[in-house]
Amino acid sequence: MRLGRHDSLGCPDDPPPGGSELAPPRLPAESRRRLQKLRRVMADVTPARRGRPLPAWRPTRLNTRYHDAIRLAEVVLAAQSFEHHAGELRVTGFMFDMWRIFEDFVCTSLGEALERRGGRYATQYSLHLDIARAVRMRPDLVWAGTQGRVRAVVDAKYTAERPQGFPDADLHQMLAYCTVLGLADGHLVYAKGNETVRTHVVEASGVTLHCHTLDLGLPPRQLLEQVEGLATATVSTVSSCRFRERDRSAR
Repeated sequence: MRLGRHDSLGCPDDPPPGGSELAPPRLPAESRRRLQKLRRVMADVTPARRGRPLPAWRPTRLNTRYHDAIRLAEVVLAAQSFEHHAGELRVTGFMFDMWRIFEDFVCTSLGEALERRGGRYATQYSLHLDIARAVRMRPDLVWAGTQGRVRAVVDAKYTAERPQGFPDADLHQMLAYCTVLGLADGHLVYAKGNETVRTHVVEASGVTLHCHTLDLGLPPRQLLEQVEGLATATVSTVSSCRFRERDRSAR
């Protein structure tokens, strides 16, 4: 469980040490320092220009420690990729676990947006479904108030939509989180597709499950503004939230 603001993210308001290309928001101070060091080391290196042949070089004993880096640079500059030599088909590209990237983005950006409204947040918060603590659960994000009690739970879902809407299993999972945490509201965050924002009220229990979407096609600044709006919506449900008898604190 990771509590509070992650130190590795740094402070978005830190002034850059120089150079606009090293001044994007949220670039950690340590990363800026290391990039500045590389810039000084490579001050006399001529940048490669698109369409021109790469400078020739010859591997020797004197430049042994640079062999791997130079060969990797050649692959990148030539727009090539690493190849497996089995079969006849060649495919150029990189593979990413988009669900993990989306989850990390939502947890970090939304967690910090909630934290700016007070309290603290935790990711991959450890819960147990049963009293015997045999069934473990880990919601992606919880937000605790100043007294340490969990006041909101969020799960990020980079999930393909079904034709009729969001997957039902996600709703069942969120209902389990809300039941254990004693919350009347739970929040699911999806990458925006064809589905619109939707709310489900559970029979008998009255738990409300909110399905939100984030438009990943927006420019970064507008996307973060959308996250801020999501944080505001989450807090608005907490302000009128009726907690159940069992109390769960974020430790």
